[in-house]
Amino acid sequence: DTTHWQSPNNGATNESGFTALPGGYRSSSGRFYFEHFDAFFWTQTDYDILTVWYRYLNYYHSEISRNNIYKQFGYSVRCVGD
Repeated sequence: DTTHWQSPNNGATNESGFTALPGGYRSSSGRFYFEHFDAFFWTQTDYDILTVWYRYLNYYHSEISRNNIYKQFGYSVRCVGD
């Protein structure tokens, strides 16, 4: 289901069965940004003492990207079972 994403939502097919919802993120001040545009997910890997790696999906691109951010931001969590 790709109906929650902002148009044009290029390349979105959901063929993998992974339904990422564009929840945006919560800043350190408590405000929310980029709902309907981006999905941000924590990884378990620290970048350094203050920051952590995260993955994100954007409504305008069809690939998943990686970057690092301060740990006080709020991102989504994807639980995966073994």
